[in-house]
Amino acid sequence: MAEAAQGAEEIILLRHVPGGSHFQGKPQFRITSENFKLRTDRESGELESGISVSKSACDDLFRNAIRVLELRRSGPDSRIGYAYKQAVETAGFVVQDDPTTEDASHCVIKSATTRLEEHSGRKKLALVFSWVKFPDDGRPQVQPRQQ
Repeated sequence: MAEAAQGAEEIILLRHVPGGSHFQGKPQFRITSENFKLRTDRESGELESGISVSKSACDDLFRNAIRVLELRRSGPDSRIGYAYKQAVETAGFVVQDDPTTEDASHCVIKSATTRLEEHSGRKKLALVFSWVKFPDDGRPQVQPRQQ
């Protein structure tokens, strides 16, 4: 994907959301703030620097969402959330490229004016994300989240 050829509003960030009410709340299985909680590394005891996501373009959304599910420890109830990069940045976060050997489009969402260490910041980020809908015809449908 050639990021320079796209506007920031066209870059979509994908996040694996595990199954269960802790991560997929009600009503209608909304994306909870728990999905954006920084975790502590088991070995070093250090807090993560940011939230792991993958970049996608609108025209590759379906294929990339499936790729993210395959890369993560996903279960039968796992889903994929998406947000436009520009909306994440407008909410007070920065998105930094952080490619890995497994995922060249890997990025990290980090605190800027809004802090991930605070519940209010995580909740703000959760409200920016919506579900990727996988239609029967195989083409992705990206729809604004109902609030």
